Amino acid sequence: MTSPRKFGTPGVVIEPGQHICALHVGEEDRDSVLLPFLSEGLQAGEKCLFGVHENEVADFLDRLAENVDDIEGRVGSAQLDIRAAGNRLLSPEEFSIDRIIEFWDKAVSAAMAAGYPFVRLGAEARWWHPQLPGLTELFRYEAALNDFTSRYPQAILCVYDITRYRENIVFDLLKTHPQVLMCGVLLENPYYLPPATLV
Repeated sequence: MTSPRKFGTPGVVIEPGQHICALHVGEEDRDSVLLPFLSEGLQAGEKCLFGVHENEVADFLDRLAENVDDIEGRVGSAQLDIRAAGNRLLSPEEFSIDRIIEFWDKAVSAAMAAGYPFVRLGAEARWWHPQLPGLTELFRYEAALNDFTSRYPQAILCVYDITRYRENIVFDLLKTHPQVLMCGVLLENPYYLPPATLV
């Protein structure tokens, strides 16, 4: 494994193998978390793969380019892979946790083989929802990620707009993430439960 990495948010450091839930309110708040996370990784020469809810990623890449040079080159070299709403992995009928983990495993192992020292990956919940048969499968998938994340020098960031969920759903999210990022502070999550109790 590699050494700790800067998250991109001042004072926040991430360890290899972390699975983080970032809770936010609205798109501007999302960007205040996601853009620094990706910018820091790109500037450090790391691989970044992320799914966002936008139908087109051009505006998102423009905002990212305010802090990172040569965005087009980074996309062209595949250092940066941003998946838009239409770039889905599966349909609800095809959904399989094993297939999704296999996709991530192939992507991360390919990045390691290409010489990247670290991988930052994840997605917004709004990117995942059209691909899932229901919230129960989302929570099972999030739990399964905790076994996967320790396989490589990587960090997984899951981004949720809490205005879109009821309180009981947010509590279920907390059960599946060892760390939670709120208001620029990364917290160890006392509500986290081991994957074996949830999958």
